[in-house]
Amino acid sequence: MGRSTLIIVMGFIVIFSGVITQMNRISERANENSVQYTENIIARQIGMGGMEYLISLHSQSGISDTILSQTVSQSRSFTGSITTVSYDSLTKFFDILFDVTASAGDVIHTTKVTLKSRILLVPVIPATVGALANTVLLDIIGNARIYGQDTNIDGTTGMSGDLPGITVSEESDSTNLADQYEGTTKIQGEGSTPSIAVFDDITREDMDALINAYISVADYNLSSCNAFGNQTLGSVESPVVVYINGSCTMTGNLTGYGVLITENVTFKGRVKWYGLVLVSGEESANVTSLGNSSIHGALLASAPIVNISIKGTDQFYYSNEAIEMLTDHFSEAGRSPRIISQILWWD
Repeated sequence: MGRSTLIIVMGFIVIFSGVITQMNRISERANENSVQYTENIIARQIGMGGMEYLISLHSQSGISDTILSQTVSQSRSFTGSITTVSYDSLTKFFDILFDVTASAGDVIHTTKVTLKSRILLVPVIPATVGALANTVLLDIIGNARIYGQDTNIDGTTGMSGDLPGITVSEESDSTNLADQYEGTTKIQGEGSTPSIAVFDDITREDMDALINAYISVADYNLSSCNAFGNQTLGSVESPVVVYINGSCTMTGNLTGYGVLITENVTFKGRVKWYGLVLVSGEESANVTSLGNSSIHGALLASAPIVNISIKGTDQFYYSNEAIEMLTDHFSEAGRSPRIISQILWWD
């Protein structure tokens, strides 16, 4: 039995054991009430239990766009559906509709819920480079650039809105970097050039939780990047999660699709990464890019001190298409839990 199946079965048992107990108590009082009144109460209890069950399936396993039917006891059952209504590519939130029709005897009761749902493994992207730190050190040398303009994987202009080239947690870092790169085009994107903004909605604790979630589904769990050379990791159709427990130096003509997680990273040669690069350290997080490498997607770095050095002709691009590649991959049922908010319940 797979993990998702176990969650479904155990969730149903836990939720409906309580519902059945309540139904039995209600039935014992049936002599005091009409049968119709009793069945109304029971149908409502089944509907509420069915709704809790569907929401738990969605939040724990990401199950969407499905219809489920369950028999609770003789002549008592429910049919429920989970439907994706819309998706906001900027906030990464889905609007989800839950619809449950419960029956007890001749009585039918309908319950509806709408909520917003975001895939845990696809974070909010604040910029091409998001630095979560007390201190940010940034060196962009030569013809290297950071672009916040949306760029597709093939290099063409994307259709999504632009983001800042870089975001920092502290206003002092924003001021220092703006002074450092004033009059240059090294950091482009939303707003003025240099495109730098303050973004503190994501904490280092949030980053740690995100990384731990990715590690739990990693396709590669290694102590170094030594095994990588002139090869391709993953694809647009099947991106991978690569976790390096330590520092990582990528060399040669390496191309990766997916999520790269490491404490420190160095790109040498002609490395191309499409998706997310997550760099995190207890004291510092270091990103060094030398030569002719590129990132299409986003880079998030988290530590008390973040040190980023980009040299040569290296280019970092925000790419909504690369992020959506991850959204499509992890939105498949059972791949990722969901973060839910703004619940509206009609009963």
